[in-house]
Amino acid sequence: MPLVRRFLTHMSKKSSNFLGPGGFAKARSEGASFVMVENRPYIPSLIVDLKDDSVINAAKVILSCAEEIADGTETWKKPVGKTPTVKVTKLCGGLTNALFQVDINNESQQSITSVLVRIFGAEGMIDRDKETANFARLCNTKNGSSVVHAQLEYLGRFGNGRVETLIPNMRAATISDLQKKEDLVLEVTRQMARLHCGFDVPNYMLDDEEGERNEFQPVLWDVLASWNDELITKISQACSSDLRLVNIFFSAIFGDTNPPLQFESSIGAAEGDDEPALTEMMSHIAQQLTRETRWMKDYISEHHPNAPVAFCHNDINAANILLNDELDSGDDNNYNRDSVAMIDYEYGAINYTMYDIANFICEHCGGNDNGIPNYGLVPSVDLQQKLVREYIRERDRVLNAAVTNSKDVNEEVLTLLSQVQTFQMASNLYWGTWGILQGTTELLEGQYEIKIVKSRLHGEIDTNSWDNLRYGRNRLDRYRKQKQSLLEKRARSK
Repeated sequence: MPLVRRFLTHMSKKSSNFLGPGGFAKARSEGASFVMVENRPYIPSLIVDLKDDSVINAAKVILSCAEEIADGTETWKKPVGKTPTVKVTKLCGGLTNALFQVDINNESQQSITSVLVRIFGAEGMIDRDKETANFARLCNTKNGSSVVHAQLEYLGRFGNGRVETLIPNMRAATISDLQKKEDLVLEVTRQMARLHCGFDVPNYMLDDEEGERNEFQPVLWDVLASWNDELITKISQACSSDLRLVNIFFSAIFGDTNPPLQFESSIGAAEGDDEPALTEMMSHIAQQLTRETRWMKDYISEHHPNAPVAFCHNDINAANILLNDELDSGDDNNYNRDSVAMIDYEYGAINYTMYDIANFICEHCGGNDNGIPNYGLVPSVDLQQKLVREYIRERDRVLNAAVTNSKDVNEEVLTLLSQVQTFQMASNLYWGTWGILQGTTELLEGQYEIKIVKSRLHGEIDTNSWDNLRYGRNRLDRYRKQKQSLLEKRARSK
């Protein structure tokens, strides 16, 4: 394995160990071919594609470097005996990344090493330096709170992805699991509490560019603002190149609302001489989600000014929950920190804690396979209240908080439940915006024929396949209905 030996040669030169997101950026700016960041190898020049041999190469390089670090040796030793056989399996469930399981079978040592190779997607939407630094810190946190599964480890990063351990005997949860196994849902809620309260937030999340310490600030609004800015630009580009997309984006963002007559007629005029009319329409469409974000932020600031903030996962769905598959064959529903693991922290950041629970509740409705969530599956208010109560109990245990009387607990349950119900709207707005932006990017990149986009959007064709634009539209539809219900309820209470 010449490539492996080449990088291990770099290791023997005692490469510097950089820390935090800035460590990755510094390595790239210095043109490093190999460097240690967060005590794990980073190889910026190693770019991996979706071919088996490329994935295998990344796994071998990173795994060999990681093993060299763990062993404390300084030179690569050629394996004795037969050359290990390698099997690559593409894993389902990754909407943003391409995921591969790599099994290296060393017959001479009668051992199999399995790792997960993650090839990054959604370019520009996720800060991979922050994400990987966060993940490294999470994996290094080994205390009584056990904020991640004990066998989940970050092994190293290459140019467009990273390598992690693959926890044995685990499978991804399903929507059916969430519906049928309340004990599982309660354990996931406990793990959220342990994450929120047990993770020692790194300084780089709190210090500004001048090194001054800031208070915890929820990432929700900054992310939505950046996505909205990008969306405004991309929708304008897409509609300028093909006027048929004006109505597509109107339908995607405004839902079933019929465009006013002047909207339709202006399209014809814009095809002729009335170019300002087209510009105005595109601006109206593109800025709608910015207006909704502003409304949502103002509403939360007014009605939930003291909503707690901590480091959150922000994307807990069935595919990001692993279960010990040995529980499938028996009646023992022993769901705990050993048999359940939350994974994929790419959206992890400081945020409202009740957003994490609210988002998890929304994800009970699925839709991550075909872009069509079933909102009839949303947990009952009674179950939502039970989750909040379990969260409080685990949070207080982690913090060694004094036991409070039942009256105070009941009051806090109602307060947090109100936040959870509001943040379900925020979750739908967040992922709705995400879906529209992803779909717009695909349209600009020519991944769809324009003539079928409307049929895909409305679920008339390809209903068994994933569609970003359709998913975004459905999440935004849910947001609008929840907002309308909220406004009507508040109007009746006056």
